Amino acid sequence: MAKKEWKQRLIPKKALFRASLIWETWVQTCYNYERMMGMACAHTFLPVVKYLYPDNKEKQIDVMTREMEFFNVHPEFGSCILGLAISLEEEKAMGNDIPNEFITNIKTSLMGPLAGVGDTIWQGVLIPILLALCIDITRSGDGNIWGAIIYAVLMFFITYIFSYLNFMFGYNAGSEAIMDFLEKGILNKLLKAASIMGCMVMGGLIVNYVKVKCGITISTSGSDFSLQESLFDAVLPNILPLAATMGIYGLMQKKWTSIKIILLIVVVGVVCGFFNILVA
Repeated sequence: MAKKEWKQRLIPKKALFRASLIWETWVQTCYNYERMMGMACAHTFLPVVKYLYPDNKEKQIDVMTREMEFFNVHPEFGSCILGLAISLEEEKAMGNDIPNEFITNIKTSLMGPLAGVGDTIWQGVLIPILLALCIDITRSGDGNIWGAIIYAVLMFFITYIFSYLNFMFGYNAGSEAIMDFLEKGILNKLLKAASIMGCMVMGGLIVNYVKVKCGITISTSGSDFSLQESLFDAVLPNILPLAATMGIYGLMQKKWTSIKIILLIVVVGVVCGFFNILVA
C-alpha cells in the first residue's frame, strides 16, 4: 500500500491523534474473556468512524462491530495495528476492494508477534532499567521521593509518545510495509537482542538487590574459615543470590504460586537465620 498524500485521506490529523490517545489511555479497560481488548479497539474507532461514513449509520455500525472482535496485544507495540486497521477501513470507505475478513486477519496475524516483542522489550528491558535507576535515586537519601517522581514522569511520556509514533507508523506504512518487516526476520532479530539484553539487565538487578549471605564459619586451631568471605566471595562472588533467584525461577516453572514461594522464603529465612546458616 503506497503512502497516500494527506489530501487524499478522509480522516483529519486531529481525529487520528484523538484515536491514538484513546487507545493508550483506555486500552487496559473493559477486558473480558470473549473479546479481551476488543472493546478498546472499538473505542479507538469512535473519533474516526464518523469521517469514514458520515451519512451512513449502517456502515458505521458495521465497522464498529468488526473492530470489536477478539484482540489482544502489547498496548504500546500493538498500537501500529490499530493505525493499520484505521488505514484499511479508510481505504475501504474510499471504494477500494478490501474484504472485511482481510482486515480481521491482518490484525490477528500481527498481534501475536508484536505482543511477544513488546512484552520482552517493555517488561524485560525498559521497566527494569528505569526502576533500577530510579530506585537508586530514591535510596540515595532519607525521604528522597525524586526517584518515584522521575519514574512516573518518564513512563508517562515514553508510553504516550512511543504509542502515538507507532500508531502513525501503522497508519502511514500500510500492511505491506509491516508484513515486509516481519518477513525479513527483523522482528525475530529484535526479539533475540531484547532477550539477551533482558538477561543482562536481570543479572545486574540480582547483584544489586538480591542479598543472600552465608553465616557458617569453620573454626580451626588458631584461625576461622568463613565460607562467605573465604570461599564464595573469593571464588564465585554473588553465587548465592544467583542460586536463590534461579531456584525461585525453577519453582515458578513448576507452576508454584507466588504465595507458596513467599511462604517458602519466609520458612527458609527463619530456619537458616536461627541456625546462623544465613545472615543479614
